[in-house]
Amino acid sequence: MMNKIFTLFAAALCILCSCEKAPTQITDDSPKFSGHMTVVYEGKDFDQKDVKVQVEFNDDQTAIDIKLEKVKFVPAMPVRIDVTILEVPVVQEPDGSWSFYTDGSTPWAMGGPYDTYRVDELHGNLSEDSIDFSLDFYNTKKKTGYPTSYSGTLKD
Repeated sequence: MMNKIFTLFAAALCILCSCEKAPTQITDDSPKFSGHMTVVYEGKDFDQKDVKVQVEFNDDQTAIDIKLEKVKFVPAMPVRIDVTILEVPVVQEPDGSWSFYTDGSTPWAMGGPYDTYRVDELHGNLSEDSIDFSLDFYNTKKKTGYPTSYSGTLKD
């Protein structure tokens, strides 16, 4: 009987955790970019085409949320996941574009903060019709990083 109660409790907890959403500004109406992502894995480039990225400014335009949709970070990864990087500080440049940078932030994935990986040295540029950035996804357990770059254009 105790085993059944524990199993039901564990199942309920899994359902609640999987429903947790990142506290993000991103919605279905947020601008969506489509582009190319490269992850350096074991010294080799792992390329993905047609990667979707959504970006949304916070209310006072001092930060953006960046959502990478359905991505794989290594060839053997069995599923594709959404990863959101929250509250990335932005600065508007004289040409109207936005530069951004953050270091040491915890991304959101699979329903909550995903602290097995850390986003280091994220820097990039966002314009009216394109986004380019690079970062290092650092595996805190394996103590190794995966340099990642993205370049995309606004999708209609």
